[in-house]
Amino acid sequence: MDKSDLIETLRKVYDPEYPLSVIDLKIVGEEDITFDGEKVKILFTPTSPFCPMGGMIGALIKYALETKTGKEVEVTLKPGSHSQEKMLNEMLKDSKQYKDLLARLKTAGILEKCVTD
Repeated sequence: MDKSDLIETLRKVYDPEYPLSVIDLKIVGEEDITFDGEKVKILFTPTSPFCPMGGMIGALIKYALETKTGKEVEVTLKPGSHSQEKMLNEMLKDSKQYKDLLARLKTAGILEKCVTD
């Protein structure tokens, strides 16, 4: 697993509001991917500082990469990139909140629409 593999996976993760991938929208770039031992770390920049889909986008990125790699993935907002940065980072880090959000995304059909094979 290297950065190029992760980028290819992220090319199949789409923003819920736009028909473009998180790579095409420059939400995540190669420079935003780092490794800490076996753990993958991703920084992402939502489409705007008030992006209402910021938490969903982070969850979609985390879900796609964990599903593909079978490894733990830490997804956080780039510092200063969102008005609710602290709350969204806590949600992505807290396993219960993250799983609850994934369940809601699946029920709404967003998970399957925004993360493709």
